[in-house]
Amino acid sequence: MIRLGFHMSIAGSVANAPKSAIASGYNAFQMFVSSSRSWKHSEIKSDDADAFKALVKDGRLAAYAHIPYLCNPSSTNPEVHRKSVRMLMDNMRNCERLGVDYLVVHIGSHLGKGLDAGISNAAKAMADGLDSARRVSILLENTAGYNNSVGSKFGEIARIMENVGSKRVGMCLDTCHTFAAGYDLSTPKGIADTMHELDATVGLGKVKLVHLNDAKYGLGSHLDRHWHLGKGYIGKRGFLSLFRDGSLNGCGFIMETPVIAEGDEAMNYRFAKSVIKEAGLDA
Repeated sequence: MIRLGFHMSIAGSVANAPKSAIASGYNAFQMFVSSSRSWKHSEIKSDDADAFKALVKDGRLAAYAHIPYLCNPSSTNPEVHRKSVRMLMDNMRNCERLGVDYLVVHIGSHLGKGLDAGISNAAKAMADGLDSARRVSILLENTAGYNNSVGSKFGEIARIMENVGSKRVGMCLDTCHTFAAGYDLSTPKGIADTMHELDATVGLGKVKLVHLNDAKYGLGSHLDRHWHLGKGYIGKRGFLSLFRDGSLNGCGFIMETPVIAEGDEAMNYRFAKSVIKEAGLDA
């Protein structure tokens, strides 16, 4: 069965994320485990953690965490890098308290100091993060290829993994970012070629989560603009082909589609379920 859901709010309590996922009928969800708008550490209370774990267990949910967007582990600004490492370590500890196995991390930007510097800084940050928790794994999310970004090419992610040298570093593949970075996910051949390169670099077994988003702009745009499933440049053909290819079907699938007039969460969920069913799978 395909694990499918959305990024959920933790407003009020972290336990509200699984509660909302259950109410919506999802079997997976993603959330922040600290404030998404502040560098300040957010300590999770034991009562909230217990309620969270009970809901995840009772609902048979797959739970994923995502680090706040402020975090830039590739940063060559010493102060920003220091704060990013601290945020990473705090988030890893919060995941451990909640029993969440995977933390998604945006690799960030080298700020013009070069890819090698960015990869080196990212690897150091990941190593420090792993040291702060015993069983939580980090999932490096690929980027769209915006200026000075690290991780738009699968080989760059593989280099970070090699530098860290831990089995607890994997990958989260974002379909919008992948397409924007120049990997064609809109056709069966493009998907086959992309999966071949992914396997040859990172390794398909290292991919644990997929952010299932359409792309508002065209192939190789380098623009990180998520769009409603089937209404962007990846399109229905692309998503149907992705599930029929099957290379990633053992992953969880989390949607991060916009909530605006052109569509909402329910519309995207219906679309994903219908495509998965058309591919001959259950969700």
